[in-house]
Amino acid sequence: MEENKNISLDKLIDSPYRLAVLDTAEPERLLSLFKRQALTSGRAIYDWSPENGLYRLGIEHIFIPRTRAPADALAYVISSRHYGIYLLREFDIALGKPSIHRQLTQLLEKEDKIRRLVVFLGKDIEIPAVFDSYVARLRHQIRPSQRASNT
Repeated sequence: MEENKNISLDKLIDSPYRLAVLDTAEPERLLSLFKRQALTSGRAIYDWSPENGLYRLGIEHIFIPRTRAPADALAYVISSRHYGIYLLREFDIALGKPSIHRQLTQLLEKEDKIRRLVVFLGKDIEIPAVFDSYVARLRHQIRPSQRASNT
């Protein structure tokens, strides 16, 4: 992978990375950005949370069955036969489990030419060191509101 792993969102989507961390204190704001991207580009972008499982952004009323558990969500990603960007929120605890490590390894080793990108979304996400060289990192910073310049 590239030496500089701090890249922009657009470059990430088009990159060969399969794993990414998007460090943000505002995951809801980023979800709306990804939703706009999904609706304007037609790309399949999915959101995941433990309460709902996976669903495709733009089609929020249809949840993908049996994807609430972290292992089930990753199994779906690995077995998917279609392009997909998968935003995984609240995945921190699962990242410490050996079974999840095995699934992430499967995802990284898969050679079927289908674009799958798993983005861990949240604040201060710790990726196991074994995957560090395979992970792109992005930071979403809150911009202070602009003040009137004529004061």
